[in-house]
Amino acid sequence: MQDLYGRYADALRLGHQRAAEGKFKDALGHYQAAAELAGERALPHVAVGGMFLRLGKIREALAAYERALSHEPDDVDALTGRAAALLAAGRRAEAAQVQELIAHGPQAAGQAILGHPTDTTAVPTADRLMAAGEDARASNRASAAIDAWLAESAEHRSADHNDAALDACLRALALDSSAARSHLELARVWLARGWKDLAAERVALLERLLALQPDAPVSAALRDVAAQVAAAPATTEQPGS
Repeated sequence: MQDLYGRYADALRLGHQRAAEGKFKDALGHYQAAAELAGERALPHVAVGGMFLRLGKIREALAAYERALSHEPDDVDALTGRAAALLAAGRRAEAAQVQELIAHGPQAAGQAILGHPTDTTAVPTADRLMAAGEDARASNRASAAIDAWLAESAEHRSADHNDAALDACLRALALDSSAARSHLELARVWLARGWKDLAAERVALLERLLALQPDAPVSAALRDVAAQVAAAPATTEQPGS
C-alpha cells in the first residue's frame, strides 16, 4: 500500500513539475498515471482535466472533470475546472449553473495522502479560465473567449490581483470592444484598483453603449456598480504614477 501511494505521489509531483515548466503533454502523462493509481480520488482527474484544457482538448477536459465529480461531487477544483471548460465550449448557461453551485454549495474538504497536507492541482482557476479563453479564441468563438476572460478577471479581482484582472479585461475588450459585459467588468476593476475617476468614466461610457444596445442583465448590474462608484473615496493615485 505504501508503495502504491508513493508512486501516486511521485506521479503527481512530476506532473506538477512538468506543468510548471510549460510541458503540458508530459505533465498530462504523469497525471494520467496518477489517475490510474488512485482513480477513486478527484485530485488526479482534476489535474488531467487542467492539462487537457491547456492543450485545447475541451471534450476530454470535461470528461476528466466529470470523473472527478463522480467521486467527489463537491470538489471545488473539479467544479471550477468544469466551469472553465464549459465557458470554453460556449455553454454559458451550464457554466453559470456550476458557478452558482461553487458560490453557494458546500466547501470541499481537504484531501490528504497518507496523512500528508492537502495537495493542489498545478493549474489555478484563473489560469484555467485564461486557457479556456485562448482555446475559444483560436476556435473563432469570440463570445466564449470573452466569457472565460471576464470570469478570469473576476477571479483575479476577488484575490486582489487587480493588475492581472485588468489584463484579462483588456484581452476581452480587444476581441470585441462593443461587448457591454466587458466594460462592466472593467469598471469593477478600476474601482477595485482605487481609480474612481476611471471607473466613473467607464460607467458613463457603458450607459451610452446600453442606450444603443440594451442588455437587461448588464443594466441591472451597472446600477449597483454606479452606486459603488458614487460612494467610493476620491482617486488618490493615477495610472502610471
